[in-house]
Amino acid sequence: MSEIQLENVTCGYPNQEVLHQVSLAVEPGKVLVLLGPNGSGKTTLLRALFQLIAVQQGTILVEGQDVQRLSRREMAQKLALAPQLEMPQWPMTIEETVQLGRSAHRGWVQPFSGEDAEHVETALVQTGLTELRAKKITEISGGEWRRTLIARALVQQTKVLCLDEPTTGLDLKYQVEVLSLIRDLAHERELTVLLTIHDLNLASCFADQIVLLAGGEIAALGTAAEVLTEARLSEVYQTRVKVVPHPEYQTPLVVPLL
Repeated sequence: MSEIQLENVTCGYPNQEVLHQVSLAVEPGKVLVLLGPNGSGKTTLLRALFQLIAVQQGTILVEGQDVQRLSRREMAQKLALAPQLEMPQWPMTIEETVQLGRSAHRGWVQPFSGEDAEHVETALVQTGLTELRAKKITEISGGEWRRTLIARALVQQTKVLCLDEPTTGLDLKYQVEVLSLIRDLAHERELTVLLTIHDLNLASCFADQIVLLAGGEIAALGTAAEVLTEARLSEVYQTRVKVVPHPEYQTPLVVPLL
């Protein structure tokens, strides 16, 4: 059974339809990457999944349940999100921010338990934040903030993990470490992972499946080899590219032609 299923979903903003009749199923244990040019609907799809914008037509199911029928707490127990645009507002520490991810399980007034602390510690280790845990989030770099948001999502211990541009602001070392962690968690814990990204080559290396969006519709769905073809990418991104085998992994390597 698919953890996430979109059935003919149309949604967008006032006077602007962004996604048009999109149907998609995301299986457990898989990393599905959303690709596409700016404005193609990647972030809009995630926002619709989390009820941050209204679905005008169609249905979104999570674990077989219509998301529009779920309470906020039920949503937080099923879906975790590391957003792209959230900015640090309060002078909390990194550790305190990550702890907020446990509120879906203990509420806002229940005391912090030993189990909560274990999950927080694990997430801090996984995201390389243990030595930074006492730093104020108003004083950290963009990359450190990005890792904090990912750690906060991990401690929710949901079956579905969604990440909007998780590698933004990260140097190459942490890009690879974060995507490796996400892929390993998906495969080992049977998580359903849905993420947006702009880097075609990172997507090629780490995705189990890729959805290529163009103009609010699915232009292609499949493995990296099936989706990342020269003709399709040149058409969708309106620029010439060359696709060659990666020298190490034999996955598609996309090279823009100047």
